[in-house]
Amino acid sequence: MDPKFHPAVAAIKAGDLERFRTLLRADPSLATDRSSKGHTLLQCVVLDGYEVPHSIEMAKLLIDAGAEQAYVDESLIAAASMDNGEAIPVLLDAGAAINGNGTWSPIEDALAFGKHRIVGLLLERGATIHNLRIAAGVGRADLIDGFFNPDGSLKAEAGKLAWPFGEPAEGWSQDPQDILDNAFVYACRSGRIEAAERLLQHGARINAIPPGFDYAGTGLHYAAMEGHRPMVEYLLAHGADPRIKDKKVSSTPAGWADQGGHPEIEALLERAEKGG
Repeated sequence: MDPKFHPAVAAIKAGDLERFRTLLRADPSLATDRSSKGHTLLQCVVLDGYEVPHSIEMAKLLIDAGAEQAYVDESLIAAASMDNGEAIPVLLDAGAAINGNGTWSPIEDALAFGKHRIVGLLLERGATIHNLRIAAGVGRADLIDGFFNPDGSLKAEAGKLAWPFGEPAEGWSQDPQDILDNAFVYACRSGRIEAAERLLQHGARINAIPPGFDYAGTGLHYAAMEGHRPMVEYLLAHGADPRIKDKKVSSTPAGWADQGGHPEIEALLERAEKGG
């Protein structure tokens, strides 16, 4: 954040509500301006103030001081990625767009970061299952067939590859196979075996590392990292390759299990690597 915001950010991190209130009264533009990098103080409250005293009161102060609707919408996505379930009702009550901007939505961010408590909260508040990756991630296998035409091709309603930061720098082809494989990774990361099975029946590639936010591994990598042993066992039984290395740190799924703190899954995958 720019120097202008530094005292307010310090107050957020310290949980100093009175200091924050004083700064906002002295300079109401703290609520309405963006930093030179496009960040807002409301986002900072949601992110840096998570599990800090008085952050909810600070968020309400910024909203009451005139934080723009776009700031509220963006902060809802940030809250979803952080597992900040306390901020989400406040933001929704302030009119945050629960289904995002038509390209990316809070529930997709929660799924991408494995925040399943937030997924449930958003669904309770009326978030829709409006594309294939969401249906896969929340385990609605019963909805998956509806995203395909009778000839097996994807409908437009299946959605496009997207992320929360506008157009991805590397560009994505929007190839239907990549969209299908991306949804498969969502199912694996969430431990949704029935959804993964349905996607495999529609042609998802079990060993693909598809483009999309923010994926650099196979479905097996993400199932291992999240500790979904039944999904790991299912994938191995259906031909997932435990020797494939991811595109970020060049690690196998066993390494991701270790990173996720799942030693039993790590051992299982190491045995699978050796053919055992």
